[in-house]
Amino acid sequence: MRLRTFNAPDMSHAMQMIRDTLGREAVIIASHRAENGKGVVVTAAAEQEDQSLPMEEAVAHSSFTQEPVLQHIEDILRFHSAPEHVSSKLLEVARHLNLQGKDIHTDLTRLMAACFQYAPLPLDQENFTIMLVGPPGTGKTMTIAKMASQAVMEKKKPVVITTDNKRAGGVEQLSAFTSILGIELNIADNRGELWRLLQEYAPHHRILIDTGGVNPFNPADLREIMEYVKLDRSIEPVLVSAAGSDSAEAEDMARAFAPLGVRRLLLTRIDAARRYGSVLTAAMSGRFAFCHASNSSRIIGEFTLLNPVTLTELLLRYQSPQKAVS
Repeated sequence: MRLRTFNAPDMSHAMQMIRDTLGREAVIIASHRAENGKGVVVTAAAEQEDQSLPMEEAVAHSSFTQEPVLQHIEDILRFHSAPEHVSSKLLEVARHLNLQGKDIHTDLTRLMAACFQYAPLPLDQENFTIMLVGPPGTGKTMTIAKMASQAVMEKKKPVVITTDNKRAGGVEQLSAFTSILGIELNIADNRGELWRLLQEYAPHHRILIDTGGVNPFNPADLREIMEYVKLDRSIEPVLVSAAGSDSAEAEDMARAFAPLGVRRLLLTRIDAARRYGSVLTAAMSGRFAFCHASNSSRIIGEFTLLNPVTLTELLLRYQSPQKAVS
């Protein structure tokens, strides 16, 4: 078996490089975002050439055996209302993975691994500053509460800050959660207050920042949240997106938030959605890495790591008898 690692600006270019170098039968075994955040790094493998069949006959045979599984994947993507351009890209990659068609769960997991990036939030580290951003009503405050409760259960005291001082009841909602957890809620009414709090607690603290809902189509809203993000280089903005939304809206939202420096996508309400085409669209359009998902309104024990397996389970949940993501 031959192994090669390729650096490319995006997955489409990587696939072309793999085909040109290793041939159409090469299989992607790992992929991740480049360290500088620009492009992808893909590792692919190819078996030594099998001379038992002429090359033309081997390619034709491979194409024939893949047709049923490609049709199955296309049907799944159609059920999830994935846009045509998203489905086309996924199916293009699927054609070059030499999927076996014996187990759709395995085939779809390989496809999800090849097409998307996965980067868990550093919640187990000693020092991080995470700022949740997104449109109104996506569940940012609830997600902050879940992160804080997970840290407290692991005997790690987080610092919770909110800048959500415009929404009625926003501060009170988060304050109720932090009071139960026995931690203080820090309120930053402006950029200066947030800067002061960051200087007071950083470094060596786990800092979780809740923000108010941002209208992605309002330049003033985007400028305001950008000013918060740029306060300190340690701040990582994480986009929060509710599953089950319209795919076209999700694509527009992803492109609006990407200039903030967003690298990860966190999903909410996955238990209240049947179709996840918008999820795939947002990740692909913004070139975001999947990190975690929230699947209920309960605070404790409902924060799920997103990887190719759990994403596949979501896509297959209403396609065949699959165990729900927990």
